[in-house]
Amino acid sequence: MLGKPLLQQLILHAAILALGAPVLLCFTGRNGHIIYIYIYIYIHCSLVRLFDFTRKLLLVMRRVGDYEILDVVGEGAYSKVKRVRHTPTGCMFVAKIVPKTNQQVESDVRLEISVLRRLKHKNIVQLIEILESTNNYYIILEPVMGGDLCDIIVGMDRPLPEQDVAALLIQLVAGVRVCHCNGVAHRDLKPENLLLGTDGVLKISDFGLSRLHRESNFQASTSEYAHTLTGTLAYVAPEVFGGSYDAFRADIWSMGCIAYVLLTQNFPFGSTTDPHALEFRIRNGEVSIMPSSVSPEAKNLCKWLLSLRPEDRPTLDAVAQHDFFKKYLPAEYLRMTTSRKSPIVHGANMNEFSSQVQEETPSCSPSTSSTKQKHHHLRSGSAARISPSGSAVAGAASSSNHSSENGRDREDMDAHGTHVGSDLEG
Repeated sequence: MLGKPLLQQLILHAAILALGAPVLLCFTGRNGHIIYIYIYIYIHCSLVRLFDFTRKLLLVMRRVGDYEILDVVGEGAYSKVKRVRHTPTGCMFVAKIVPKTNQQVESDVRLEISVLRRLKHKNIVQLIEILESTNNYYIILEPVMGGDLCDIIVGMDRPLPEQDVAALLIQLVAGVRVCHCNGVAHRDLKPENLLLGTDGVLKISDFGLSRLHRESNFQASTSEYAHTLTGTLAYVAPEVFGGSYDAFRADIWSMGCIAYVLLTQNFPFGSTTDPHALEFRIRNGEVSIMPSSVSPEAKNLCKWLLSLRPEDRPTLDAVAQHDFFKKYLPAEYLRMTTSRKSPIVHGANMNEFSSQVQEETPSCSPSTSSTKQKHHHLRSGSAARISPSGSAVAGAASSSNHSSENGRDREDMDAHGTHVGSDLEG
């Protein structure tokens, strides 16, 4: 039992401790020795207060509006994509964070927002909210956590079964059709910009290069495209190199490149790292011969989409009725893809932003795209088989009675080239 004087002493010391002052405690032990306990509680309290302040500061730094900013899930040339949590509801979203580096970036962001406001479709990533701070734009988007098509292709040790390819491509057709019907040319269609939800629904993302026009003869300038040609060269239409071009028809070409990659795990114009050599092959339509394991219907579809002359490429409705899709998908599904009207929907004012919000610091800085690294793996490697079948394509082909297994060995795709107009079929 502590004596009354000692108890009073401890109470006094506790009061002093609460005030954060350095304190020397002393009392007599059982053997009569005086025990000194030095507690520099002032330092302790200071550290506690510092840690608490730092914790609160970090919480403020990792918040924007009602969203808590979490980890990075993707990076582009001029933006980062991070997971965010809506704190009032706990719902997860993603935020595309674009620094306000110059006037052109600001103009592109406002255009992208205007485009996203127009496009309401299950095969297009949906805009949730826009926030703006002193240094950044925050485009809050629906979460699509199944990865992109490039991830799926890289993870396969052989090309996707054609039934799966058909189910993915028909969703791409549906999404691009909505874009074009609303006067939007995407201009950057590639596997990295095609996301797959856990429910198997394909969604078109990243409208940063898109252009908006209500006329079908919309012409885009190559100069608008130039700063990103390095990352997307493998999917660029030949007319893009020549100046003004029809951006809608260029999207059709890009879809042909995507179809080719899904069917073969190779680029249609070879895997050269020399951009000039690649541009030469694209300009001349020198598409590599497709392996014999690819069906005649699939080869014919790629050949049509990759027509060298833009006017020879099919409309999206014609694509949806191609024999390749009829072979693998229910007729009713194909009719639904082309029969739905997609009237032009007038979007909200592109200058409409939410009020100023607390800045996330440090602000994002431009970063190098990982496109080249992904494409290197796509060309070189094979990983454990990851099947997007089942739920991944059930929405498009669940009632189809057809199946395809294109698991035979691929022929060398880069050894030979041929003009599109001559023969894609080895």
